[in-house]
Amino acid sequence: MLEPIIQNEGTTARERHLARLASDQFFGLWSYPGLTRPAKKGVNKELSDLTVIFGDDIILFSDKDIAWPPHPDIQVAWSRWYRESILASATQLWGAAKYLRGPNPDIYLDASCQLPFPLPALSSRTRIHLVAVAANSTVPARDYFSKIGGPGSSGTLVHAFGLPDIVDGKRPFVVGDLDVKKPYIHILDEECLDRVLSELGTIGDFVHYLTEKEAAVRSGQLRMYDGEEDLLAFYLQEALPNGYGCLPFAHQKLSPHDWIRIPEGEWRAYESSPAYSVRTRMRQLAREWHDLIDPFSTAVLAADTGEANDTPLDMHEVTLRIAASENLASRSRLGTAFSEKYRRVPPGARSSRAVSSSCHPGRVYLFVFVPWIPHQATYEEYRSYRLSVMRAYAIVAPLKFEDATEFVILGAQTHDATGGRSETMIYARYDGPLDAEHIAEAHELMESEGILADMLTQMTRKGRLQPELSRRYSRNEPCPCGSLKKNKRCCNIAGPRYGKVYAAGIT
Repeated sequence: MLEPIIQNEGTTARERHLARLASDQFFGLWSYPGLTRPAKKGVNKELSDLTVIFGDDIILFSDKDIAWPPHPDIQVAWSRWYRESILASATQLWGAAKYLRGPNPDIYLDASCQLPFPLPALSSRTRIHLVAVAANSTVPARDYFSKIGGPGSSGTLVHAFGLPDIVDGKRPFVVGDLDVKKPYIHILDEECLDRVLSELGTIGDFVHYLTEKEAAVRSGQLRMYDGEEDLLAFYLQEALPNGYGCLPFAHQKLSPHDWIRIPEGEWRAYESSPAYSVRTRMRQLAREWHDLIDPFSTAVLAADTGEANDTPLDMHEVTLRIAASENLASRSRLGTAFSEKYRRVPPGARSSRAVSSSCHPGRVYLFVFVPWIPHQATYEEYRSYRLSVMRAYAIVAPLKFEDATEFVILGAQTHDATGGRSETMIYARYDGPLDAEHIAEAHELMESEGILADMLTQMTRKGRLQPELSRRYSRNEPCPCGSLKKNKRCCNIAGPRYGKVYAAGIT
């Protein structure tokens, strides 16, 4: 039985802003301000100002709201602020990461350690990312750089690596790799934090960006960038086919004498380019997908999922995490496909659309639109029937998509005059062979209920798949369907590509 998950709001204005920003971009189900770790002696400790736990990735944020010291000597002011803001955050972050990597790292929702954190947090695959937010430096940095270099500086922190005086805080408004022997800490001033999160737009894009940047720095290839926004612009312009950006030099072996610097102005040039206009439009389209998932996240946190309240929390979480793991490019495609189909399905008709993930090979989304006829069924009866239809799609799907192992079925009420709308989501994963009973049931559903019957199969022609197949067939063998043609000229069956449901969550 689901129970509400009580979340902290943050104790300072900066912490509350950070919590709102993360919840908006990453969803509330995975964003937790002020988690607590128990102390062996004395007062329990806050793990970090914000902890984002998303599958195999944990992001720890430390945001020290330290006012800029009113000292006439910029070196003195910088050293004091640097020590109390950046180095204090580093101490907290390294301590939190060490605790999580240690034995029995229990974490709690509340300061008294009475409410255990309800989601799985750590595994052997867990990656921990550390982010220090340096607030209140932008205005003095802009003034400082304007005096020494002329007007026009953005005021964001400069990043340079490999020089000890930077780590010691001896160069005003220049930061680096705080300790090469410890986990890397990403230092973002307040303006860059907002920009990076909003421009990347998804937790998948943010984690990918952090991973690329750390690899570039720790490889020794990236020696300097004049502002976080300039590095972000470079990353976004180096787009990969799967929709992520990249820092190509992070994965290249350069000469020891060669190194990379990203100059100031890269962001301004990118912001005025056609590529940025395209990405802006992509962010707008991706919001459709965000707005589909957010109510699910809110409902699970509040334990208000209707008939699905008996479904275990981990099943809800894994289903929503799969849908939320799509990057911005994939979300824009999925959100557009769902909205277009929703508008086009005639009232009273059942229809579906299949869309593959562009960043997770082997994942297919099935949008299933089921009408509600009020004089034939109550709304509760309709929702129960819709769920049964969705499960039927999950059974048939692996016979239709040869290369897919994951299926997310999003069931929705067909657009009609009532103006009502609701969505339900389930997730199925197929890892191994399906048995003959499953195959027979899938064919029966295609025949009797028309489930995906009009969709061309990617495996074989309809009606020729033999449940007793027990091995793989080459393209030049006789087709096992019995046509006497070569397999490549007929059904092109590779062999049994079946599996079992790994997880199904209902919200």
